[in-house]
Amino acid sequence: MTALLDPAPRSAGPLVSARSEDAWVPDLSRFRGPRYKAIADALAADIEQNRLPSGTRLPTHRDLAYRLKVTVGTVTRAYSEAEKRGLIGGEVGRGTFVRPRLEAVPPQALGNSDTLIDLAINVSANNSGGEAEALRETLAEIGLQGGVEPFLAYQPHLGMADHRAAMARFIARPGFEPEPETVFLTSGAQHALLMALSAVAAPGDTIACDALTYGGLKSAARLMHLRIKGLPSDEEGILPDAFDAACREGLVKALYCMPTLQNPTAIIWSAQRRAEIAALAQRHRVAVLEDDVYGFLVPEAPLPMRSYAPDQVYYLNSTSKSLAAGLRIGALVAPTEAAARIATGVRTTVWMAPPLMAEIVKRWVNDGTAQRLVAEKRSEGAARQAIARRALADYGLSPRACHPNAYHMWLNLPEGWRDDVLIPAARREGVILSPTSAFCVGRTVSDGIRLALGTPRCRADVEKGFHALGRLLGRDRQAADLAEEESVI
Repeated sequence: MTALLDPAPRSAGPLVSARSEDAWVPDLSRFRGPRYKAIADALAADIEQNRLPSGTRLPTHRDLAYRLKVTVGTVTRAYSEAEKRGLIGGEVGRGTFVRPRLEAVPPQALGNSDTLIDLAINVSANNSGGEAEALRETLAEIGLQGGVEPFLAYQPHLGMADHRAAMARFIARPGFEPEPETVFLTSGAQHALLMALSAVAAPGDTIACDALTYGGLKSAARLMHLRIKGLPSDEEGILPDAFDAACREGLVKALYCMPTLQNPTAIIWSAQRRAEIAALAQRHRVAVLEDDVYGFLVPEAPLPMRSYAPDQVYYLNSTSKSLAAGLRIGALVAPTEAAARIATGVRTTVWMAPPLMAEIVKRWVNDGTAQRLVAEKRSEGAARQAIARRALADYGLSPRACHPNAYHMWLNLPEGWRDDVLIPAARREGVILSPTSAFCVGRTVSDGIRLALGTPRCRADVEKGFHALGRLLGRDRQAADLAEEESVI
C-alpha cells in the first residue's frame, strides 16, 4: 500500500504525464463565437486529436492570456468552460491538467443508460424500502400531533437543543460520547467540512490529506482557495513521519483525514496510527478534520481521533450514508472555542440545517428506527461485498481495502492496465467507473481504481457488473486497446 499511495510522480499514470505543454497556443482562427468559447473549443479539438494527451499540463491563465492577447478573465472563463465539459481539472497552486479521455466511446456502444451498472458513485444501498416507509409514518405522526410551527420558523444556527442531543446519541459509541453542547448541526457532511475549513483556515492556507483523498475535499479547497498537500500512507494510515515533516515546514494549517473506510482506498487506520497522528497534531497545534461518515459500517473500528485530542480535532458525520441522503442533516463536533466561528459560517451559508429534517432524525433515533436502518445497510453492504469479492478474487483486492460491510473497495489493477484504458472498455461492457484522477492530490498517480457497490439497484446488478469487470480484466490488455481504437475510427 505504501507504493500505491506514494505521491511521487511516475511516467505512466492516468493523471500526470511526463509531457508539459506550458507553451501550448491554440489556433483560434477555426472557431467562431466569443473568445472564451473559441479557446475551449480549440482545447477540445486538440485533446480529441491527441495533441494534448491525458495528464498534459496547460499554460497558466496569465501566460496564455499574454500569448493570445486576451484578458486573464477570458482565459479563466475558457478554462472554466472546459472543466464543465470534463476536459480538464486543476489543483490550487499546482496547475491545470488534461483529464483522461472518457468520452471516446461512441454513443451506439454505450447502450441504454437504464441498463448501465454504475460502480462510480459511492452511496449506501437504498433498496429495502425501509427508509421510505419510515418517512411516511413519521411525517404522518408529526402532522397528527400538531405543533409543527417550530419547523417552519428560524431556529438557532447550530440547531435546536433536542435535535443536537439526538444527533449526539446517534453518533456516540462506547468511549466516544460527545456532549450535545459540542455537536453542531449542518446540512450534510460536505457542509460540515466547509464549516470546519472556514473555522480553521483562510484563503491561501494549506490543508494536508492523503495522497489519494475524498474528491469533496478537492472541491471545497477550490471553492475556498485553499492549497492541499498529499501525504503518503501505508495500510495503517497516513505516515506519521510525513505528517511531522509537513508540520515542521510550517505551512500546514490543518489535516483532513477519514480514518475509517478511507475514501477511496477503504483503509481503516489502526488505533496506534490514530493516536500517533493526534499526538503530532497537538504538538504542532495543527487542527484535524476527521471525517467519519462511513464509521457506522464498522462498529469494531478504533475510537475516533477526537477521543485522543478533543481540543484539536473537528469530527464530521452525517445521516446521508447511514440513514438517507435526502435528510441533509450533518454533525460537526468541534472545540467549544470554535462555536462562534462555526455559527457564523452556518448563518452565512444556510442559516440553519432544516429543522423538519432534524426532527425526523430525532424521532428515528428515539424510537429505534435509525438503529434498524443502520443494521439493514450493514447487512446489505456485507452481501454486496461478498458478491464483489467472489467476482474479483483473482484481481488484486487488498484484504485491508475491502471491509466486509463497506460500500466501496480498492482494486489494484493488473499489470499493464490503467484507469484511462479500463474505464472506456468497461463502459462498452455496460459498467460505469470513476477516474482515479478524481482522488489524486498534486502529482500523485496510482495503478488502482475505486469500485462502489451501493448504486446498483439490486444484488443481481452488482453480480452482473462485477462479473463483467472480472471478465474484462482477464482479457489481454492489448485487445482492450485495440477495441478502443476501433471504437473511435
